[in-house]
Amino acid sequence: MKWASGVFIFAFCMVSASLLAQEKSPQTEPAKHTGTVAASTDQPRLDDSPPASPEVLQHVLAAEVRIISGDFPGAAAEYLEAALASDDPRIAERATRIAVTAGEWQLVALASDHWAVLEPKSLDARKLAAGSRLRQSDYVGAEYQLARILELAKNDWGQGWFIVTAMLAPVPDQTRASKVLNNLLQDFDGESNVGALFARSQFAARKGDLEQAAELINKALEQEPERVDLLAWSGRLAVNRKDEKLALKNYRKAWLINTDNVAVAMAYAELLKRHGDLSAAQAVLKKLPDTSEMRFTRIAFALNAGDTARAELLYKGFAAVQYKDSSVSAFQAAQSAELLHHPGEAIKWYQQVTGERASAASLRQAFLFAGLGAVGESRRILAQMRAEAEPKVKSQSYQAEVQILQDAGRTDDALQLLNKVLVELPEDISLRYTRALIAVGVDQLELGESAPCEQGRNRGCMRSRGYSAG
Repeated sequence: MKWASGVFIFAFCMVSASLLAQEKSPQTEPAKHTGTVAASTDQPRLDDSPPASPEVLQHVLAAEVRIISGDFPGAAAEYLEAALASDDPRIAERATRIAVTAGEWQLVALASDHWAVLEPKSLDARKLAAGSRLRQSDYVGAEYQLARILELAKNDWGQGWFIVTAMLAPVPDQTRASKVLNNLLQDFDGESNVGALFARSQFAARKGDLEQAAELINKALEQEPERVDLLAWSGRLAVNRKDEKLALKNYRKAWLINTDNVAVAMAYAELLKRHGDLSAAQAVLKKLPDTSEMRFTRIAFALNAGDTARAELLYKGFAAVQYKDSSVSAFQAAQSAELLHHPGEAIKWYQQVTGERASAASLRQAFLFAGLGAVGESRRILAQMRAEAEPKVKSQSYQAEVQILQDAGRTDDALQLLNKVLVELPEDISLRYTRALIAVGVDQLELGESAPCEQGRNRGCMRSRGYSAG
């Protein structure tokens, strides 16, 4: 329904814009269109939009009706007609995106071309135009649009070349894709451009040519030897090429330039640990900003390295340090307590979690209490969790309760709970499937057969029938 309501609002805006424009136009003089159009925004600016013709409105409204009925290919065709009859880039953009949803790539190409003409500086329009042509093996058309992308990215060649290579990487015909790339490199002096060299290195790595990838990134480093992202990529390539000496060298250099870079520090620390230098690895991580997330990461790292004493010491810091978001900190502390096998402390931390992670915290409390033998308390927490909750959260809580009952050897109680719950949530496929599987296990095949197989909505339950029959 989001698509339907969104398109209806769009169509309503178009009608309103048309009427508003007509009201503003003098009756004795036809409205003049200068050819300048506003960029697409989340809320269309009606006052400066050109009036939509009856033909355009007819196609837009027809497309809305088709979307409501689920006919996206038909809606894409209607919107394309509207776009081609209009100078409004918003309609062309909508036509393009609906065609993408419908998987009508020829319509995407036509609509995105028109969108790019009306809004030539739109990077999204150019990307969709190039992508649709690559899908149709139109390499000449794709090359034209990729060139326009590079022109738009002239102030950030790295971004432009990254987009180009990322779009060419999955193309099935890599011979043609490489030819397109080579043409662009010649046209935009990409042989010596650092951004182009970096992107080409990533392109070569995606194709599996690690030697060429290393050669290209080395050329980039000759020009900018202090760039952290280049050094990190070189280190990553070295790891994959089994040259860990070079990997250590480049990751160390990148880390010394920017000790706050989390990705670089983690990669460098992992390499140090792998080479048996655990104290150096932990020293690298210690220099990172002390956030609750990073403290949890360091605890996991220490445990993975077998250093339980350091992990315990880091865990105690949760109680001593006042982090900015106490709820996030409590969640990370609880996760750490679980890793360290302190279920009671984990429960206390989870009880302090609020906001978007509250449901996840409640689920973990329930399982922890169950692990301590307090199944009754687990069920109380889950019942409290689903009070006035949305159906998705209710379903998760019921599935957790069923699992807890099964783990406690109370399969009959789990089945009884599911029978009761499915009166409240009769359309919940996950719960019905779970009941079917449990029913098969306890030879209550009539319940297994009641899963929604006959409606074709759950192939897994069809398999459970086959299993029960065997």
